[in-house]
Amino acid sequence: MRGPARRALRGLGRLALRRDARQDALHEWRRRLGSEPPLPDGAIQEVLFVCYGNVCRSPYAAALLAARRPGLGVHSAGLEAGEGRAAEPTARRVAAGRGVSLEPHRAHRLAAPDLQRADLVLVMEGRHVDAVLRAWPEARPKLRLLGDYRAAAPFRIPDPWGESDEVFAAVFARIEAAVARLAALLEERTS
Repeated sequence: MRGPARRALRGLGRLALRRDARQDALHEWRRRLGSEPPLPDGAIQEVLFVCYGNVCRSPYAAALLAARRPGLGVHSAGLEAGEGRAAEPTARRVAAGRGVSLEPHRAHRLAAPDLQRADLVLVMEGRHVDAVLRAWPEARPKLRLLGDYRAAAPFRIPDPWGESDEVFAAVFARIEAAVARLAALLEERTS
């Protein structure tokens, strides 16, 4: 077996073995077959972005949306965040190069009050949906994947932690596209 067939088989093997990879792939396939999810019903005054450590993706997304929608309450948190940690150095550097400061950010670990306060909760990967719903199943009606608001696949927003500036820039570009669409939807909602 050669080339693409071998890679596909290896990928399927990883999916069979790793729950996280399986959750991400299942969501990606569902989204490719479906359409952009609607925003939750009702007023959206508080938005919460969630990623794993709250030092790269979610603070960047929160900073972007806060800049686009100044009257909106925008927060971020991490499933396994080290409380009070600064944004990752590469994230700070790449964000600054894109006109966004992550200097004031301090990581916060996701807790029930964060989810209760939010009208819309946006996570980065299918595995995050799974993790949030295992701990807080009541969050389902307001839980979405940020990447689902991108115009085209792939919809997952991978973790760039520990990667190069180029990888961070590519991930941040995905976040920017999704946040731009989200901001437009929120604007339509209030118009």
